[in-house]
Amino acid sequence: MKITNVLEYLHANPEGSFLHLANFNEHNFGTCSITGVSPGWEMHPDTDEFFYVIEGYLDIVLLRETKESHRATSGSAFVVPKGIWHKPGAPEGAKFIHFTPGQSLYSEKEDPRIVDAS
Repeated sequence: MKITNVLEYLHANPEGSFLHLANFNEHNFGTCSITGVSPGWEMHPDTDEFFYVIEGYLDIVLLRETKESHRATSGSAFVVPKGIWHKPGAPEGAKFIHFTPGQSLYSEKEDPRIVDAS
């Protein structure tokens, strides 16, 4: 077991790096420092996703029946429910811890809930 100073670890690596912190129930607990908004959507069909914001804020857009926008500020935790397409962003920069124990799907469609009929 190793104790990691998360902020030092983030500062020692390039922004945008998804860094491994620890294994937790055979899955990755990680951290990241980003500025900007994801170009695409992600979804986890078999698990929730957990975020804890260390510095800055995350804007998280969820695609449910309508688009929902949520802001998680420094010191806040946020859980994205399984099966919900979402787009995290940090327009002014954010440092956070994340835990995503399941599969991750990604789409750059405007609305990934819409299935092509072709």
